Amino acid sequence: MIMRKVNYILCTILAAVAISCADSGDSKSTKYDDDVIAAVDGVELRVADVMRDMPAGITGADSATFMRMYVDNWVLNRLKMKRAEEVLTTSEDIERLVEGYRQTLMMRQLDQYYIDNMLDTEITDKQISAYYRAHSAAFKLDHNVVQGVVVKVPKSFRNTTTLTTAISNSAKSGEWAELYALAEKHSLSVVDMTTQWVSYSDFLSNLPTERSRTYNDLITKSNVQHMTSDDAHFYFIITDRALTGQIAPLASVESDIRRRLYAERRDAIVAEYEAELKRESVEEGRVMVRDEVLLKSMSYNPAEESVPTTMVRDAEEDIEEEDVIITE
Repeated sequence: MIMRKVNYILCTILAAVAISCADSGDSKSTKYDDDVIAAVDGVELRVADVMRDMPAGITGADSATFMRMYVDNWVLNRLKMKRAEEVLTTSEDIERLVEGYRQTLMMRQLDQYYIDNMLDTEITDKQISAYYRAHSAAFKLDHNVVQGVVVKVPKSFRNTTTLTTAISNSAKSGEWAELYALAEKHSLSVVDMTTQWVSYSDFLSNLPTERSRTYNDLITKSNVQHMTSDDAHFYFIITDRALTGQIAPLASVESDIRRRLYAERRDAIVAEYEAELKRESVEEGRVMVRDEVLLKSMSYNPAEESVPTTMVRDAEEDIEEEDVIITE
């Protein structure tokens, strides 16, 4: 099946090439192996080269189209590289930059090799809570965030007392079944933001507000509030809030903390294997450094000192299981 696919693609391309050459009246010809589908200045491109890069699942005419585009790009790239060598006078600088990019890429791949083999990706609620406590100052809010509900009803709706009671009761109990049952019965629109923290401005975007006003007076109220537009009424309640300058609620920064912990672990793994690599190389006599202070730092073995790498480990010791306050 694979050979039939390759033969089909190859025949399609070669047929197109043959027709092109015949039309152009090109009398020049060069002998190439059957599996060579393009060549530039003696550098050959073979079917196997293209097949390695062909995405899985491409068949028939699509595969022929992919190969034609691939060959066209390959030829253009070869020609541009040749022209660059002819035109650019800083070829030594280019070679130096290329080598620098190559080394950087290989070192990044080496870092990733150690990360893939050593990184513990499990981050527990306890570790998140510990990080939150140890770094709480880093999570001060620069804007107001809230939780709450907005219910939009048509102006013809008359059961407003029942609605406001349902909203109030649900907010007090934390169970919103009563409100949703009423909304379903009367086809009311409910925007539920009780399980996530949103910026106050995003909350207000669900209401008929005016851009010229800040509405800071509404954020501190815990009762059901009301606004009106030309065609509807809006009943809403803010169930919780955290104001600018306060520490952000844990649930609102949990994903950020998870990313920070993951990044810390990545950095720690890379730093650990880099230090071990330098230490082993110095011990084996592979490294010569005339700076004694630097050489001593390269020989340093952190295993000889039990020093926590982050504040999280200190904080974790003070946290009991019941202290974990992350909510789903």
